Amino acid sequence: MEFLPPSFDNQANSYDQRAGLSEELCRQIVEVVLSCAEVQPDDLVVEVGAGTGIIGQWFVQSPCRYIGFDLSSNMLEVYKSRLNCNQDNWRLVEADGNQQWPVADTTARVIFSSRAIHLLDIKHTVNELYRVASDRTLFMVGRIKRHKESVREQIRQQMQQQLQHHGLSGKRGEKNQHQLMELCVQRGGRKIEPVMVQEWKVTTTPQESLDNWQKKPGLGGINLPEQIKQNILDELRIWAKDKFGQLDQQMESQEAYILQGVDLTKTRV
Repeated sequence: MEFLPPSFDNQANSYDQRAGLSEELCRQIVEVVLSCAEVQPDDLVVEVGAGTGIIGQWFVQSPCRYIGFDLSSNMLEVYKSRLNCNQDNWRLVEADGNQQWPVADTTARVIFSSRAIHLLDIKHTVNELYRVASDRTLFMVGRIKRHKESVREQIRQQMQQQLQHHGLSGKRGEKNQHQLMELCVQRGGRKIEPVMVQEWKVTTTPQESLDNWQKKPGLGGINLPEQIKQNILDELRIWAKDKFGQLDQQMESQEAYILQGVDLTKTRV
């Protein structure tokens, strides 16, 4: 049994508070991407799953041209509210990443996505990457890397197991991203060395992680009937109490934001 990706429309106003990144980190992400790709004025940056613009706004403020698209109109409305600049170098589009992207053939200098592209069909994504890639194109994906012993990561792993016990197939972000990169390499792409943009310590409790999953649309990157979602969360709570003891016990761990990518230059077929 498999369900469609969840809609983030109802999460638009609370998403940044729940899952947002610091302004300093978002600025650094854009600086690293632009630097790695050696972006020049008038080069086109495409962001897949632009969301609320917490990162994309800094692309808009750079000299490049920018197209950001997302399936959620509500998320894009939040994005637009961030932009109080008079530049005409940007365009936001409501579009489904599993359909043809709103980007002309062979026009993109950079294709970027943060914590979103793993929700899309992998083969379709690769085809679109190569369709919009120009003669010099860098594809970069950002994600948060957590220590395997951290509270958040252990609960995430257990949640995936619970989904499997219910006959469901969740979207495994790191696995999907790896498959995506490998398919790009098979098409002639060249992997670039991962870049750690920033590393930080977090202090959290099992209860906070459980509450965070409760607030998310769906679980594991898929939409679920509310009763199934609640059953899984109830099972997860029982497991966490047995695993960690006190659910309000604070625990410290390390997290990092990692950029990985593939150089698609002169690899279109």
